[in-house]
Amino acid sequence: MGYLKLIEIENFKSYKGRQIIGPFHKFTAIIGPNGSGKSNLMDAISFVLAEKTSNLRVKTLKDLIHGAPVGKPAANRAFVSMVYQEDNGEERSFTRVIIGSSSEYRINSKVVSLPEYSEELEKLGILIKARNFLVFQGAVESIAMKNPKERTALFEEISRSGELAQEYDRRKKEMAERYQRLKDEVARASVQLQLFKLYHNETEIEKLNKELGQRNKEIDKDRKKMDHVEEELKDKKKELGRLMREQQTIEKEIKEKDSELNQKRPQYIKAKENTSHKIKKLEAARKSLQNAQKMYKKRKGDMDELDKEMKAVELAKQEFEERMEEEAQSQGQDLTLEENQVKQYHRLKEEASKRAATLAQELEKFNRDQKADQDRLDLEERKKVETEAKIKQKIREIEENQKRIEKLEDYISTSR
Repeated sequence: MGYLKLIEIENFKSYKGRQIIGPFHKFTAIIGPNGSGKSNLMDAISFVLAEKTSNLRVKTLKDLIHGAPVGKPAANRAFVSMVYQEDNGEERSFTRVIIGSSSEYRINSKVVSLPEYSEELEKLGILIKARNFLVFQGAVESIAMKNPKERTALFEEISRSGELAQEYDRRKKEMAERYQRLKDEVARASVQLQLFKLYHNETEIEKLNKELGQRNKEIDKDRKKMDHVEEELKDKKKELGRLMREQQTIEKEIKEKDSELNQKRPQYIKAKENTSHKIKKLEAARKSLQNAQKMYKKRKGDMDELDKEMKAVELAKQEFEERMEEEAQSQGQDLTLEENQVKQYHRLKEEASKRAATLAQELEKFNRDQKADQDRLDLEERKKVETEAKIKQKIREIEENQKRIEKLEDYISTSR
Protein backbone atom coordinates (compact mmCIF):
# COMPACT_ATOMS: atom_id res chain seq x y z
CA MET A 1 0.00 0.00 0.00
CA GLY A 2 1.33 3.48 -1.00
CA TYR A 3 1.19 6.73 0.98
CA LEU A 4 0.69 10.49 0.63
CA LYS A 5 4.11 11.93 -0.27
CA LEU A 6 3.42 15.68 -0.39
CA ILE A 7 0.77 18.41 -0.89
CA GLU A 8 1.21 21.37 -3.22
CA ILE A 9 -1.12 24.33 -2.47
CA GLU A 10 -1.66 27.61 -4.29
CA ASN A 11 -3.92 30.39 -2.91
CA PHE A 12 -6.06 27.92 -0.94
CA LYS A 13 -7.59 29.34 2.20
CA SER A 14 -4.83 30.62 4.50
CA TYR A 15 -2.05 29.51 2.15
CA LYS A 16 -1.14 32.47 -0.10
CA GLY A 17 0.83 31.75 -3.21
CA ARG A 18 2.31 28.37 -3.99
CA GLN A 19 3.28 26.26 -0.98
CA ILE A 20 4.68 22.67 -0.82
CA ILE A 21 3.93 20.77 2.36
CA GLY A 22 5.95 17.63 2.81
CA PRO A 23 7.39 15.25 2.13
CA PHE A 24 5.27 13.12 4.48
CA HIS A 25 6.09 9.68 5.88
CA LYS A 26 3.76 6.72 6.20
CA PHE A 27 3.01 8.04 9.69
CA THR A 28 3.17 11.80 10.09
CA ALA A 29 1.84 13.94 12.96
CA ILE A 30 1.17 17.67 12.44
CA ILE A 31 1.15 19.82 15.56
CA GLY A 32 0.90 23.55 16.21
CA PRO A 33 -1.02 26.26 18.12
CA ASN A 34 -4.50 27.33 17.34
CA GLY A 35 -4.73 29.32 14.11
CA SER A 36 -1.53 27.85 12.68
CA GLY A 37 -3.37 26.22 9.74
CA LYS A 38 -3.78 22.58 10.84
CA SER A 39 -7.49 22.52 9.98
CA ASN A 40 -6.88 24.28 6.67
CA LEU A 41 -4.37 21.51 5.76
CA MET A 42 -7.10 18.94 6.52
CA ASP A 43 -9.48 20.99 4.34
CA ALA A 44 -6.89 21.03 1.52
CA ILE A 45 -6.54 17.22 1.67
CA SER A 46 -10.34 16.85 1.74
CA PHE A 47 -10.67 19.28 -1.18
CA VAL A 48 -8.20 17.44 -3.41
CA LEU A 49 -10.01 14.17 -2.54
CA ALA A 50 -13.22 15.66 -4.01
CA GLU A 51 -14.96 16.43 -0.73
CA LYS A 52 -18.16 18.52 -0.92
CA THR A 53 -17.87 22.28 -0.35
CA SER A 54 -20.34 22.19 2.57
CA ASN A 55 -17.93 19.94 4.49
CA LEU A 56 -15.04 22.42 4.06
CA ARG A 57 -16.50 25.13 6.39
CA VAL A 58 -17.42 27.53 3.54
CA LYS A 59 -20.63 28.42 1.72
CA THR A 60 -19.36 28.63 -1.86
CA LEU A 61 -16.46 27.19 -3.77
CA LYS A 62 -15.00 30.71 -4.38
CA ASP A 63 -14.67 31.23 -0.63
CA LEU A 64 -11.83 28.67 -0.68
CA ILE A 65 -9.56 31.17 -2.56
CA HIS A 66 -7.16 33.05 -0.27
CA GLY A 67 -8.66 36.37 0.83
CA ALA A 68 -12.09 35.77 -0.74
CA PRO A 69 -14.01 35.60 2.55
CA VAL A 70 -12.95 39.20 3.34
CA GLY A 71 -13.57 40.47 -0.18
CA LYS A 72 -9.90 40.58 -1.22
CA PRO A 73 -9.21 37.37 -3.24
CA ALA A 74 -5.53 36.86 -4.00
CA ALA A 75 -6.38 35.49 -7.45
CA ASN A 76 -9.32 34.29 -9.50
CA ARG A 77 -8.18 30.66 -9.18
CA ALA A 78 -6.60 28.27 -6.70
CA PHE A 79 -5.60 24.57 -6.67
CA VAL A 80 -4.48 21.74 -4.41
CA SER A 81 -2.29 18.93 -5.82
CA MET A 82 -1.59 15.63 -4.04
CA VAL A 83 1.37 13.37 -4.91
CA TYR A 84 0.71 9.68 -4.08
CA GLN A 85 3.65 7.22 -4.15
CA GLU A 86 3.13 3.48 -4.75
CA ASP A 87 5.20 0.77 -3.04
CA ASN A 88 7.19 0.27 -6.25
CA GLY A 89 8.22 3.94 -6.22
CA GLU A 90 5.78 5.06 -8.91
CA GLU A 91 4.24 8.51 -8.23
CA ARG A 92 0.80 9.79 -9.29
CA SER A 93 -0.56 13.28 -8.88
CA PHE A 94 -4.18 14.23 -8.24
CA THR A 95 -5.09 17.92 -8.69
CA ARG A 96 -8.31 19.86 -8.08
CA VAL A 97 -8.46 23.43 -9.47
CA ILE A 98 -10.95 26.18 -8.57
CA ILE A 99 -11.84 28.27 -11.64
CA GLY A 100 -14.56 30.77 -10.84
CA SER A 101 -17.41 28.88 -9.24
CA SER A 102 -16.51 25.47 -10.66
CA SER A 103 -13.85 22.77 -10.18
CA GLU A 104 -11.54 21.05 -12.60
CA TYR A 105 -9.98 17.62 -11.92
CA ARG A 106 -6.63 16.47 -13.21
CA ILE A 107 -4.65 13.26 -12.91
CA ASN A 108 -0.98 13.55 -13.75
CA SER A 109 -1.78 16.99 -15.25
CA LYS A 110 -4.46 15.47 -17.50
CA VAL A 111 -7.99 16.89 -17.17
CA VAL A 112 -10.56 14.19 -16.31
CA SER A 113 -14.17 14.06 -15.26
CA LEU A 114 -15.28 13.64 -11.65
CA PRO A 115 -16.37 10.00 -12.18
CA GLU A 116 -12.99 9.17 -13.71
CA TYR A 117 -11.28 11.03 -10.88
CA SER A 118 -13.37 9.13 -8.29
CA GLU A 119 -12.67 5.82 -10.03
CA GLU A 120 -8.90 6.32 -9.85
CA LEU A 121 -9.18 7.24 -6.16
CA GLU A 122 -11.27 4.11 -5.53
CA LYS A 123 -8.43 2.05 -7.01
CA LEU A 124 -6.32 3.42 -4.14
CA GLY A 125 -9.04 2.47 -1.64
CA ILE A 126 -10.32 6.07 -1.24
CA LEU A 127 -14.13 6.16 -1.40
CA ILE A 128 -15.38 9.76 -1.79
CA LYS A 129 -19.00 9.10 -0.93
CA ALA A 130 -18.16 6.82 1.98
CA ARG A 131 -15.60 9.32 3.30
CA ASN A 132 -13.38 6.49 4.53
CA PHE A 133 -10.17 8.47 4.16
CA LEU A 134 -10.47 11.23 6.81
CA VAL A 135 -11.78 11.33 10.36
CA PHE A 136 -12.71 14.90 11.26
CA GLN A 137 -12.84 16.48 14.69
CA GLY A 138 -15.85 15.20 16.63
CA ALA A 139 -16.52 12.36 14.14
CA VAL A 140 -15.62 9.60 16.64
CA GLU A 141 -17.91 11.05 19.30
CA SER A 142 -20.66 11.51 16.69
CA ILE A 143 -20.37 7.87 15.58
CA ALA A 144 -20.43 6.66 19.19
CA MET A 145 -23.61 8.67 19.90
CA LYS A 146 -25.53 7.25 16.91
CA ASN A 147 -28.33 4.74 17.45
CA PRO A 148 -28.14 1.29 15.79
CA LYS A 149 -30.21 2.37 12.80
CA GLU A 150 -28.07 5.48 12.20
CA ARG A 151 -24.90 3.45 12.72
CA THR A 152 -26.16 0.88 10.19
CA ALA A 153 -26.81 3.69 7.72
CA LEU A 154 -23.28 4.97 8.33
CA PHE A 155 -21.80 1.53 7.69
CA GLU A 156 -23.89 1.22 4.54
CA GLU A 157 -22.61 4.61 3.43
CA ILE A 158 -18.99 3.67 4.17
CA SER A 159 -19.34 0.30 2.44
CA ARG A 160 -21.37 1.97 -0.35
CA SER A 161 -24.04 -0.64 0.07
CA GLY A 162 -26.64 2.14 0.24
CA GLU A 163 -26.06 2.79 -3.44
CA LEU A 164 -27.25 -0.74 -4.10
CA ALA A 165 -30.45 -0.47 -1.98
CA GLN A 166 -32.81 -0.10 -4.93
CA GLU A 167 -31.00 -2.85 -6.83
CA TYR A 168 -31.13 -4.96 -3.69
CA ASP A 169 -34.89 -4.42 -3.26
CA ARG A 170 -35.49 -5.20 -6.93
CA ARG A 171 -33.37 -8.32 -6.75
CA LYS A 172 -35.04 -9.29 -3.48
CA LYS A 173 -38.46 -8.99 -5.09
CA GLU A 174 -37.29 -10.98 -8.09
CA MET A 175 -35.79 -13.62 -5.83
CA ALA A 176 -39.03 -13.80 -3.82
CA GLU A 177 -41.04 -14.23 -6.99
CA ARG A 178 -38.56 -16.75 -8.30
CA TYR A 179 -38.56 -18.53 -4.96
CA GLN A 180 -42.37 -18.75 -4.97
CA ARG A 181 -42.33 -19.92 -8.57
CA LEU A 182 -39.67 -22.53 -7.80
CA LYS A 183 -41.57 -23.52 -4.68
CA ASP A 184 -44.69 -24.12 -6.77
CA GLU A 185 -42.64 -26.04 -9.31
CA VAL A 186 -41.08 -28.07 -6.50
CA ALA A 187 -44.55 -28.84 -5.13
CA ARG A 188 -45.72 -29.98 -8.58
CA ALA A 189 -42.49 -31.89 -9.13
CA SER A 190 -42.84 -33.41 -5.66
CA VAL A 191 -46.33 -34.67 -6.55
CA GLN A 192 -45.01 -36.05 -9.82
CA LEU A 193 -42.08 -37.59 -7.96
CA GLN A 194 -44.34 -39.21 -5.38
CA LEU A 195 -46.58 -40.57 -8.17
CA PHE A 196 -43.49 -41.78 -9.99
CA LYS A 197 -42.17 -43.39 -6.79
CA LEU A 198 -45.57 -44.91 -6.09
CA TYR A 199 -45.76 -46.42 -9.58
CA HIS A 200 -42.25 -47.76 -9.42
CA ASN A 201 -42.75 -48.95 -5.85
CA GLU A 202 -45.80 -50.92 -6.93
CA THR A 203 -43.84 -52.29 -9.88
CA GLU A 204 -40.92 -53.10 -7.60
CA ILE A 205 -43.25 -54.72 -5.04
CA GLU A 206 -44.79 -56.89 -7.76
CA LYS A 207 -41.33 -57.80 -8.98
CA LEU A 208 -40.15 -58.50 -5.44
CA ASN A 209 -43.24 -60.65 -4.80
CA LYS A 210 -42.38 -62.72 -7.85
CA GLU A 211 -38.78 -62.95 -6.70
CA LEU A 212 -40.02 -63.82 -3.19
CA GLY A 213 -42.12 -66.66 -4.60
CA GLN A 214 -39.16 -67.89 -6.60
CA ARG A 215 -36.92 -67.58 -3.55
CA ASN A 216 -39.47 -69.48 -1.45
CA LYS A 217 -39.43 -72.27 -4.02
CA GLU A 218 -35.65 -72.26 -3.94
CA ILE A 219 -35.79 -72.25 -0.13
CA ASP A 220 -38.10 -75.28 -0.21
CA LYS A 221 -35.68 -77.03 -2.56
CA ASP A 222 -32.80 -76.05 -0.33
CA ARG A 223 -34.71 -77.23 2.73
CA LYS A 224 -35.31 -80.60 1.08
CA LYS A 225 -31.66 -80.74 0.12
CA MET A 226 -30.79 -79.79 3.69
CA ASP A 227 -32.97 -82.60 5.03
CA HIS A 228 -31.29 -84.99 2.62
CA VAL A 229 -27.89 -83.65 3.63
CA GLU A 230 -28.79 -84.01 7.31
CA GLU A 231 -29.77 -87.62 6.69
CA GLU A 232 -26.51 -88.16 4.87
CA LEU A 233 -24.74 -86.40 7.72
CA LYS A 234 -26.34 -88.75 10.23
CA ASP A 235 -25.27 -91.72 8.09
CA LYS A 236 -21.81 -90.24 7.81
CA LYS A 237 -21.70 -89.75 11.57
CA LYS A 238 -22.68 -93.38 12.04
CA GLU A 239 -20.10 -94.39 9.48
CA LEU A 240 -17.59 -92.17 11.25
CA GLY A 241 -18.43 -93.82 14.58
CA ARG A 242 -17.98 -97.24 13.00
CA LEU A 243 -14.72 -96.13 11.41
CA MET A 244 -13.56 -94.69 14.73
CA ARG A 245 -14.31 -98.00 16.42
CA GLU A 246 -12.52 -99.81 13.63
CA GLN A 247 -9.67 -97.38 13.98
CA GLN A 248 -9.48 -98.07 17.71
CA THR A 249 -9.58 -101.81 17.01
CA ILE A 250 -6.90 -101.41 14.35
CA GLU A 251 -4.78 -99.27 16.66
CA LYS A 252 -5.19 -101.96 19.32
CA GLU A 253 -4.16 -104.61 16.78
CA ILE A 254 -1.21 -102.43 15.79
CA LYS A 255 -0.16 -102.20 19.42
CA GLU A 256 -0.59 -105.96 19.80
CA LYS A 257 1.39 -106.58 16.61
CA ASP A 258 4.04 -104.16 17.79
CA SER A 259 4.16 -105.97 21.11
CA GLU A 260 4.26 -109.34 19.35
CA LEU A 261 6.90 -108.02 16.99
CA ASN A 262 8.93 -106.76 19.94
CA GLN A 263 8.53 -110.14 21.62
CA LYS A 264 9.55 -112.05 18.49
CA ARG A 265 12.44 -109.76 17.70
CA PRO A 266 14.74 -111.47 20.29
CA GLN A 267 13.70 -114.87 18.85
CA TYR A 268 14.43 -113.55 15.38
CA ILE A 269 17.83 -112.27 16.52
CA LYS A 270 18.54 -115.57 18.29
CA ALA A 271 17.43 -117.57 15.23
CA LYS A 272 19.59 -115.38 13.07
CA GLU A 273 22.54 -115.95 15.36
CA ASN A 274 21.84 -119.71 15.42
CA THR A 275 21.58 -119.71 11.68
CA SER A 276 24.91 -117.94 11.43
CA HIS A 277 26.40 -120.45 13.86
CA LYS A 278 24.88 -123.36 11.94
CA ILE A 279 26.17 -121.94 8.68
CA LYS A 280 29.62 -121.71 10.19
CA LYS A 281 29.34 -125.30 11.47
CA LEU A 282 28.03 -126.36 8.08
CA GLU A 283 30.99 -124.76 6.39
CA ALA A 284 33.31 -126.47 8.85
CA ALA A 285 31.55 -129.80 8.26
CA ARG A 286 31.75 -129.26 4.50
CA LYS A 287 35.46 -128.59 4.79
CA SER A 288 35.85 -131.65 7.05
CA LEU A 289 33.88 -133.72 4.53
CA GLN A 290 36.05 -132.43 1.72
CA ASN A 291 39.16 -133.34 3.71
CA ALA A 292 37.69 -136.76 4.53
CA GLN A 293 36.81 -137.27 0.88
CA LYS A 294 40.33 -136.37 -0.09
CA MET A 295 41.66 -138.78 2.60
CA TYR A 296 39.19 -141.41 1.44
CA LYS A 297 40.33 -141.04 -2.14
CA LYS A 298 43.95 -141.23 -0.98
CA ARG A 299 43.29 -144.28 1.20
CA LYS A 300 41.25 -145.91 -1.52
CA GLY A 301 44.13 -145.33 -3.91
CA ASP A 302 46.44 -146.93 -1.40
CA MET A 303 44.02 -149.88 -0.99
CA ASP A 304 43.80 -150.24 -4.75
CA GLU A 305 47.56 -150.23 -4.96
CA LEU A 306 47.76 -152.83 -2.20
CA ASP A 307 45.09 -154.98 -3.89
CA LYS A 308 47.05 -154.77 -7.11
CA GLU A 309 50.24 -155.66 -5.24
CA MET A 310 48.51 -158.59 -3.47
CA LYS A 311 47.08 -159.83 -6.74
CA ALA A 312 50.50 -159.48 -8.31
CA VAL A 313 52.08 -161.32 -5.36
CA GLU A 314 49.45 -164.06 -5.50
CA LEU A 315 49.92 -164.34 -9.23
CA ALA A 316 53.68 -164.39 -8.87
CA LYS A 317 53.36 -166.96 -6.12
CA GLN A 318 51.11 -169.14 -8.22
CA GLU A 319 53.36 -168.79 -11.20
CA PHE A 320 56.36 -169.53 -9.03
CA GLU A 321 54.70 -172.59 -7.52
CA GLU A 322 53.62 -173.82 -10.93
CA ARG A 323 57.07 -173.27 -12.32
CA MET A 324 58.64 -175.00 -9.39
CA GLU A 325 56.24 -177.88 -9.72
CA GLU A 326 56.99 -178.18 -13.41
CA GLU A 327 60.69 -178.06 -12.74
CA ALA A 328 60.31 -180.71 -10.07
CA GLN A 329 58.33 -182.97 -12.32
CA SER A 330 60.76 -182.44 -15.10
CA GLN A 331 63.62 -183.25 -12.82
CA GLY A 332 61.69 -186.14 -11.23
CA GLN A 333 62.14 -184.97 -7.73
CA ASP A 334 60.10 -183.10 -5.19
CA LEU A 335 60.85 -179.46 -4.45
CA THR A 336 61.49 -178.97 -0.82
CA LEU A 337 62.20 -175.59 0.72
CA GLU A 338 64.75 -174.94 3.24
CA GLU A 339 63.70 -174.22 6.75
CA ASN A 340 64.86 -170.64 6.71
CA GLN A 341 62.99 -170.00 3.45
CA VAL A 342 59.83 -171.50 4.94
CA LYS A 343 60.20 -169.21 7.98
CA GLN A 344 60.74 -166.20 5.79
CA TYR A 345 57.71 -167.19 3.71
CA HIS A 346 55.49 -167.47 6.74
CA ARG A 347 56.85 -164.22 8.16
CA LEU A 348 56.15 -162.36 4.94
CA LYS A 349 52.72 -163.96 4.72
CA GLU A 350 51.96 -162.99 8.31
CA GLU A 351 53.16 -159.42 7.73
CA ALA A 352 51.06 -159.21 4.60
CA SER A 353 48.03 -160.51 6.50
CA LYS A 354 48.58 -158.02 9.35
CA ARG A 355 49.06 -155.17 6.96
CA ALA A 356 45.96 -156.16 5.04
CA ALA A 357 43.98 -156.46 8.30
CA THR A 358 45.29 -153.05 9.47
CA LEU A 359 44.39 -151.45 6.16
CA ALA A 360 40.98 -153.12 6.27
CA GLN A 361 40.39 -151.77 9.78
CA GLU A 362 41.49 -148.28 8.74
CA LEU A 363 39.25 -148.49 5.68
CA GLU A 364 36.32 -149.59 7.80
CA LYS A 365 37.01 -146.84 10.34
CA PHE A 366 37.34 -144.29 7.53
CA ASN A 367 34.05 -145.46 6.05
CA ARG A 368 32.38 -145.12 9.44
CA ASP A 369 33.83 -141.60 9.89
CA GLN A 370 32.78 -140.68 6.38
CA LYS A 371 29.28 -141.98 7.00
CA ALA A 372 29.10 -140.10 10.33
CA ASP A 373 30.35 -136.89 8.64
CA GLN A 374 27.88 -137.37 5.83
CA ASP A 375 25.08 -137.87 8.34
CA ARG A 376 26.13 -134.74 10.23
CA LEU A 377 26.37 -132.88 6.95
CA ASP A 378 22.91 -134.01 5.93
CA LEU A 379 21.58 -133.06 9.37
CA GLU A 380 23.21 -129.64 9.16
CA GLU A 381 21.88 -129.17 5.63
CA ARG A 382 18.37 -130.00 6.83
CA LYS A 383 18.76 -127.65 9.81
CA LYS A 384 20.07 -124.97 7.49
CA VAL A 385 17.12 -125.38 5.15
CA GLU A 386 14.69 -125.35 8.07
CA THR A 387 16.37 -122.30 9.62
CA GLU A 388 16.41 -120.44 6.31
CA ALA A 389 12.74 -121.31 5.83
CA LYS A 390 11.96 -119.99 9.33
CA ILE A 391 13.97 -116.83 8.66
CA LYS A 392 12.14 -116.28 5.36
CA GLN A 393 8.83 -116.88 7.13
CA LYS A 394 9.70 -114.38 9.86
CA ILE A 395 10.89 -111.84 7.29
CA ARG A 396 7.63 -112.26 5.36
CA GLU A 397 5.66 -111.85 8.57
CA ILE A 398 7.65 -108.72 9.48
CA GLU A 399 7.15 -107.27 5.97
CA GLU A 400 3.44 -108.10 6.04
CA ASN A 401 3.08 -106.53 9.48
CA GLN A 402 5.04 -103.47 8.33
CA LYS A 403 2.83 -103.09 5.23
CA ARG A 404 -0.25 -103.55 7.36
CA ILE A 405 1.00 -100.90 9.80
CA GLU A 406 1.66 -98.48 6.90
CA LYS A 407 -1.80 -99.13 5.45
CA LEU A 408 -3.37 -98.60 8.87
CA GLU A 409 -1.43 -95.37 9.37
CA ASP A 410 -2.54 -94.15 5.91
CA TYR A 411 -6.10 -95.10 6.71
CA ILE A 412 -5.94 -93.31 10.07
CA SER A 413 -4.44 -90.19 8.51
CA THR A 414 -7.11 -90.09 5.75
CA SER A 415 -9.90 -90.79 8.27
CA ARG A 416 -8.88 -87.76 10.31
